[in-house]
Amino acid sequence: MAKIRSLALRDIPGLKKMISMISNMSSADAGFGYKSYIPFPLNLINKLLPLKFKFATDSYVAIEDDKICGLITLAAQEKNPQSWRITKLFLDENGYDTGRQLVSFAIAKFGAMGANTFSVKVDENHEELLELFSKGCGFRACASEQLWKMEEFKLQNSELDKGFFRPFKDSDCEEVASIHNELIFPHFRYSLSKNSVEFENIVFSGLHKTSYFKFVIEDGSQHAIKGYFSIQTDDNENFILDVDLVSAFDNYLGDVINFAVSQIMMRRKNFNLYFLNKKYQTNGTKTEKFLEQNGFKNVKNQIVLVKDYYKRIAEDERYSKPAIAFSEITRKPAFKI
Repeated sequence: MAKIRSLALRDIPGLKKMISMISNMSSADAGFGYKSYIPFPLNLINKLLPLKFKFATDSYVAIEDDKICGLITLAAQEKNPQSWRITKLFLDENGYDTGRQLVSFAIAKFGAMGANTFSVKVDENHEELLELFSKGCGFRACASEQLWKMEEFKLQNSELDKGFFRPFKDSDCEEVASIHNELIFPHFRYSLSKNSVEFENIVFSGLHKTSYFKFVIEDGSQHAIKGYFSIQTDDNENFILDVDLVSAFDNYLGDVINFAVSQIMMRRKNFNLYFLNKKYQTNGTKTEKFLEQNGFKNVKNQIVLVKDYYKRIAEDERYSKPAIAFSEITRKPAFKI
């Protein structure tokens, strides 16, 4: 059984070597992002803080025979320290047992600190990784998401006046959260719903890795919010558009995309725009058809797997499996696992 401990600076050379070998064997882009390693003493401070005060990701390595054989990285859902995402998992060849051990360790450690939900997004074609999380670690396939890239958006006549759009304010959080949660199919809401705090603007956003531009669609005559959308980027070149529209307003999706494009072009002329389609929402199929017919290309399909802390991790029989390289997509959906 491997020994598991926090990632340290001295592990980086060995980790680079392991990931390089995995990348060569699987032809995968396994970039780890070594510059994101938190140096001492900040890593020690972050490790000791309770969940609600953690300010960075946590990474752990598995050591066996003085050799790194696996790594796992977790990040909290924005503004929700009780929900954590597995954003990276690297395992050496035949490392499924190590993978189960790392995931079990992370769930036990963070669960004991107060986390109650863990999630991971996996490419639907990565059968080995899906099997590891579902059969090996007791995660359940909860829903799916798509990423569509704008190749030639067919502009339509605007039906909504620009006066309907305004910047998002923190006072809108409750209404926006309500819209988001009501759009989710009832059987997915327990695992995928968000509370109002998760929509709050980030303090000192200029120092944050990812930039967010948030807007709402407001019906002035009714003084009611009918939609919310955010544009996010972490390199000012690749932008992801995430939209929630109430059923009566989902026919205005084209207007939202037009407005988002105009906002991006105010900041940059050359860019890539990706649309996040949440298939677990009631309008997911309608959105998919719209994107397909209006110049977008589907570039990524991901399965969302969820595990609640109180559920026992299932054990599975041992198999000889290939090496694994997984890193959550943040801004480049063409990334191959």
